Amino acid sequence: MSLYTNSVNVPQSQINYHPRFELITVTTDTSGNASVTSDNTLFGELLGIYYDNGTVTTSTTAVISLVTPIALTLDTYDINNNDAYHPIFVDNVDNDDHSRYPLTSKITVTVTGGQASKTFYVYVVYR
Repeated sequence: MSLYTNSVNVPQSQINYHPRFELITVTTDTSGNASVTSDNTLFGELLGIYYDNGTVTTSTTAVISLVTPIALTLDTYDINNNDAYHPIFVDNVDNDDHSRYPLTSKITVTVTGGQASKTFYVYVVYR
């Protein structure tokens, strides 16, 4: 089997490089707190995070973090600001380049002191 798919030498790995989505459903408790970890470990590069505010109607801030190898905050967003998509970039200070986050981790969504007993959704977009 060839590494390339055709005569113009397009690598096979680029053919099936479609974005994937991991849905994380978050429901706050009666105190407005929540901590939910994705079911799957995500491998690839993080392209962005989409928030669906669901039943949230007042200030509820979600913190999106990697679990391993180190706890790293990826994004913080007030879910009450309606649905939103955030592309995720790493700013390389040395050359002002914007690179993507590599993923080899589960994702955790944490809420502290948000709206009580509400549900919202976080879609992690990666490939």
